[in-house]
Amino acid sequence: MEIRNHFKNGEAQTSKRNSFVMAVLMLFSINSYSQNNVIDTCHTYLKENGQSPEKYVVSKFEQYDYVFLGEYHRNKQDADFVTSLIPGLYENGIRNIAIEFYAYKSQRIVDSLLIAKEWNEKLMYHQLSSGFGIAWGYTEYINLFKKVWEYNQTLNPYQLKFRVVLLGYDYDPCKKGLERFGGYDPDVFHAAVFEKEVISKQEKSLIYCGMHHAFTRYKQPIIRRRKFYGLNDGRMGNIINRKYPEKTFTIFLHSPWDSNKGSYRQVVKPVNGAIDYLMGLFNNNPMGFDVKNTVIGTLTANNTYYAIGYDNFKLEDFCDGYVFLLPYKEVKFVSVESNFYDENSLNKLREYMKCRGYSDKQAQKITHEIAISMLTEKPERHYGRLMK
Repeated sequence: MEIRNHFKNGEAQTSKRNSFVMAVLMLFSINSYSQNNVIDTCHTYLKENGQSPEKYVVSKFEQYDYVFLGEYHRNKQDADFVTSLIPGLYENGIRNIAIEFYAYKSQRIVDSLLIAKEWNEKLMYHQLSSGFGIAWGYTEYINLFKKVWEYNQTLNPYQLKFRVVLLGYDYDPCKKGLERFGGYDPDVFHAAVFEKEVISKQEKSLIYCGMHHAFTRYKQPIIRRRKFYGLNDGRMGNIINRKYPEKTFTIFLHSPWDSNKGSYRQVVKPVNGAIDYLMGLFNNNPMGFDVKNTVIGTLTANNTYYAIGYDNFKLEDFCDGYVFLLPYKEVKFVSVESNFYDENSLNKLREYMKCRGYSDKQAQKITHEIAISMLTEKPERHYGRLMK
């Protein structure tokens, strides 16, 4: 009797296990089928709607006045891409590129340098080396100014000239709290400058900045000591979007996302690698495409910092449009502009680094060659295994 009962119990347990396994397999098959269907639909959508990145970005100004282009920072292909947009933007009535990286206090002199008959490299570099700009002496970012000057030389005297609007605050690392940023919240400052220099003049502009400043509809998680404190709607794009919701559009320049693990520089592929996979189907050719209100926007992820605070985080929560330029393994970082660091700017850099923790002795050892080496970064340090 005990043997018979044991046998029956064994049959029941085996049956339960088999049922569980079958249920898991069925669920996996259903999810895989569903995911494959979405990917197939995304592939079809991109075949029918994907555009060259240049054409895509410029086309958004047909509907929007303020197009944010959010980057990871220091990617050579991103900075080069923005510079390549100058003629297309101007020909379509957009004569401003607003950028995050250099101090607004130099705006008037930079304006004059960009319309001068001769290119004054030394004075331009001196203006750009103010505040945080002293640590942003990168060739590809600085090249934007030279290319704008060159383009302005092709215009006749009666044509309006192209501008670069400087959104940066006067950063002082020796001070604490908001005093480091001239007493302003950085994003509030960026937004105020943009409103004064572009919106109040009833003009349109591309805004080229770090992705976190470019958020318009998306609210960024506030994490301190690994605790979630809510969602931040105070980034520059959020501020401008609240006032002009029908005029703003955010495009994400393809790059890794921060993971939700909390460790420094641990990154993951956006929406679980779906974009990378889809771009592979197009031989990794550069492409721009809409995200908001499309099947691409329905792609989800839960392994990223950006999903924290969201029940069902989707790509369309994060951005409105997307630009893919090249795969991670081909990414190069910007180079340091050798002529940027003359003795005057080296002294600024030494003072800057002292405020960042260098001793007087360490700071005085910073030579031209050390400055270039110190500011040069490799993408492998940021992207790691994603580049393999």
